Amino acid sequence: MKKLNILILLLVILSFGCSKTDFETGITGKVEYGEGDCMPIIDYESREYDNYNGDIYFIDKNKLDNLGNGDFEQLKANSIIISIKRGNLSAELAAGTYMVMQGDEYSYSEENIITINANEVLTKDFKFWKCTSY
Repeated sequence: MKKLNILILLLVILSFGCSKTDFETGITGKVEYGEGDCMPIIDYESREYDNYNGDIYFIDKNKLDNLGNGDFEQLKANSIIISIKRGNLSAELAAGTYMVMQGDEYSYSEENIITINANEVLTKDFKFWKCTSY
């Protein structure tokens, strides 16, 4: 019976995922992803998004601004990487300003720049769109 209870507990954890929400400084929110046409005229209202599964990167904005001709891929690889499941974002982060980007798409956008203050949990949702045609 004890083995059955442990198995059920493991299944529940795997089904719903683990998320840490008992931190004082960080971010929570929803991450969505879609892909499709980016031909002019872009119809933003018809875009459909799904809950994102994959990695998102929190790149230190100061390091990005001072990168110059440096290696962006190296900066990205050394940034904070958070794995997202079913679109749920919940992560402890140090206070600072970050550019948030989805795994394989570099899209510098002001809406993807966040500032996290000490002793604050920022709530912010993100939508990433991959263009399949221009």
